[in-house]
Formats: sequence, C-alpha cells, structure tokens
Amino acid sequence: MTQSKDTTGSSEQRRDARVSETEESGSVERDRTGGAGRVPVADAPRIVDRAPSEPSRSDPLAEAAELARNGDLQEAATAYRTYLTRHPEDVPGRRGLAAVLEQKGDFIGALGELGRAIDAQPDDVSLLCARAAVQMALQRYDQAEADLRRASKLDADSAEVLFNFGVLFCKRARWREAILPLQRAVELDPSSSQAHYYLGEAYNQTDQLKPALASYEETVKLQPTNYRALKGVGIVLDKLGRPAEATAAYQRARDAQRR
Repeated sequence: MTQSKDTTGSSEQRRDARVSETEESGSVERDRTGGAGRVPVADAPRIVDRAPSEPSRSDPLAEAAELARNGDLQEAATAYRTYLTRHPEDVPGRRGLAAVLEQKGDFIGALGELGRAIDAQPDDVSLLCARAAVQMALQRYDQAEADLRRASKLDADSAEVLFNFGVLFCKRARWREAILPLQRAVELDPSSSQAHYYLGEAYNQTDQLKPALASYEETVKLQPTNYRALKGVGIVLDKLGRPAEATAAYQRARDAQRR
C-alpha cells in the first residue's frame, strides 16, 4: 500500500483511523465468506441468493437436526417448518423435514417434502434414493424402481443406488437379483451394516449358507444390537446343523430386541 504523509492530524488520530479502516475491512470479509461455521459457498447447495448480512442459515438446521437426533421428533418437525417458512426453497431443510416425518411414520408427508426438494434439484442422486426408500416403505415398488432407475442413469456405481436396488429386490423376493448390487454396495461402503444384512438375507434365501453367515456376522460386528441379523445367524447355524450355537444366537437376538 502507498503511504501518504499526514499533515492535518495527530499520530493518535491517524492510529484511530487505521484501526477503524481495519475493522471495516474485516467486517466486509466476514460478510463475504459467511462468517465462522458457514458452509463454503462452493459446497453449499444454494437455490436462492441471500443478503450477505443475513445470519448463518446452518444454525437453525443444526438445531432441528439435534432435536431429531435426541428423539424430539415433533419439536424437530416444528423447527424445520419454521425455518422453511422463511426459506421455502431450501433443499437441506426439506430433506431434514422429510427424514423426521419418515421417522414419525408420516410417509405421505415425507414424500411431499422430498418431491419439492427434487423439483429444485432434479439430478440429486441422494434425494432420488431417499424418495425410493419411502416408496418402498409404502410398498410402492414400481415408483421406487422408477426413482432408482433415474438415479442409476446419473451415477450407476453409487453405493447408495446399489444398496437401494438390493433392498428393492429383496422386498420383491427377487433374491438372486439382489446379490450383485449388494455385493458391490458393500465393496464401496464396507461400513454399511444394512448392506451386509440384506446381502445376508439374499444369500440365506438362495441357500448360500456360508456367505450368508459371514454377512450376518459382519452386520453384528458393525451393529451389535441388530436383532434381525442375530436371528439370521441362528437360522443359518440351525441349517448348518449347529444347534447349540444357534440357540445362543437366538438368545442374543431376544436380548437385543428387548433393549
């Protein structure tokens, strides 16, 4: 910066002017970047522009999500709806409200919120998979498959898409068709306990007992309280002629279910 000689004020006045200028510059920079805690503009799924001086949009969403995590579903739904009254086109808010409504068993409400979100972001693979999952909960399997086909065209090797295809095939008792997408899903995301569980189901239903046992056991390793997987272990052990181990697995399943 080029400095000019100041002949009109004292050194104290010049220092005060520099401090004021620095504080103003910092304020502009904070407004431009959104302040501490805001998702970078490049990463945030923005639909509408907002004034730079507006408070961080992530705060009310974080509060609503925290309520949902704590099991306060009614309060979480109210918090999301209050936020969406101010920002009706906000996709993360719609997605969050849909998840809460799904947990409450309001699948029709969840579909409505996901539909609005997809209208805003029609190529969002995760949103399409979320709607497919709700459609499956309502046993609307054709609609679920249509969403998954659409998502697959956008990202055919997505672990989320493959997992949901596997679940759909299981729910339709198309067990052999379920195996390949679920195998790929666990390759892409080995930490998914549900992918391992449904793969175990598909193996079990096609009498591939050793792989089924391995998948169920992997599920239990990742999610020790999954009583369905523990029951699956017992069923397979029974089929393999290991009744004492099967009995122990059934007991663990009952204990887990009571928790």
